[in-house]
Amino acid sequence: MTSPVPIQSTMDVLRQLLESALIAVWAVDSEGRYTMSEGKGTSLFGMRPEELLGLSALEMFHDNPPIADAIVRALSGEATHLVSTPAPGLELETWYTPLRGPGGEVQGAACLTLDVSDRIARAPSPGEADLVERQSATIRALATPIIQVWDGVLCLPVIGTVDSARTAEMMQRLLDSIVKEHARYAIVDLTGVELVDTSTADHLIQLFRAARVLGVEGVLCGIRPAVAQTIVGLGLDLGSVRTTRSLRDALKDGKTASPESLAEIFDLLDLAAHS
Repeated sequence: MTSPVPIQSTMDVLRQLLESALIAVWAVDSEGRYTMSEGKGTSLFGMRPEELLGLSALEMFHDNPPIADAIVRALSGEATHLVSTPAPGLELETWYTPLRGPGGEVQGAACLTLDVSDRIARAPSPGEADLVERQSATIRALATPIIQVWDGVLCLPVIGTVDSARTAEMMQRLLDSIVKEHARYAIVDLTGVELVDTSTADHLIQLFRAARVLGVEGVLCGIRPAVAQTIVGLGLDLGSVRTTRSLRDALKDGKTASPESLAEIFDLLDLAAHS
């Protein structure tokens, strides 16, 4: 016969938890004076549990209005929850609940406090935020390179996953470059793209429409079979967008570029293909 498992009392379990974790359980009377203080978490205030007894919690937190207000509200009969910063680098999450007597009258308040400093992310300093923004701008520029292959001819090679946010970034950078470089011809090369969705394809169509408004002829090239099947399956209409099989074909369609310019570009492509 199996021996019965010894059952620990609720108080034993709670006491072991309070002694091992950064948790504090405390209570105050109707005047806000500590009547109970237990748990390793009291060390967060630089005090031992017994040192809090008899002290006024309202006076202790008079310079921290959110905590003082939460205690007052609990003493008024309202349960509250608060995440506070009583000291730099210290984040506490506390539940405040009224303690009621047999007749329902509020006789004090009980509180459970947890140290959540590691869970709450520290807000970046202004210098860190500026560094993150510069790094993000660099990453966006690297992910959306605009190449001037010849006077008046721009090319945007796209590699990897393309979502709506990236397509919007591509549109903005390409249109800005068109104006800056006085381009007459813009090529978007999708050779390195494996998949597009409905929103992405719609953004691409809007990109070429916007380029046309600026007086620029746009060409979409390098569409892979899987991408083409996706576009057809989604019922998207690319009839208003000029498409070619490859970047070389797109350059051949550069009607505004001089024959000498195109010949030099094709020579470079041939060298690259045979290197």
